[in-house]
Amino acid sequence: MSDWKDAELGMGRGITRRDFLNGVALTVGAAILPSDLLAAADIQAGREKSPDYYPPALTGLRGSHVGSFEVAHSVRDGTFWAQAGTPVDTGERSDRVVVGGGRTPCRRTPA
Repeated sequence: MSDWKDAELGMGRGITRRDFLNGVALTVGAAILPSDLLAAADIQAGREKSPDYYPPALTGLRGSHVGSFEVAHSVRDGTFWAQAGTPVDTGERSDRVVVGGGRTPCRRTPA
């Protein structure tokens, strides 16, 4: 052994017949897989590179679609409370308030 880390990783230990045969079986099994099955796996791996790949559309999220930012704009413009009405004190108290949950990059979908 050339390095003390090799011994720490167990490189000096023998390999059992069962471990060897399992490794050989995996190698032979992978070698006899049909090539079209491997090609399908490659297509799935590169799916995110497709121009049609847009996860929010797949999950129903809308991104910055019209209707998703009107409330924030009314707060900015000072018209929110005229539309929402007077707040009611419920007596509830909280130690923390979470504002926002992070920002996910998204692109606008065509209207």
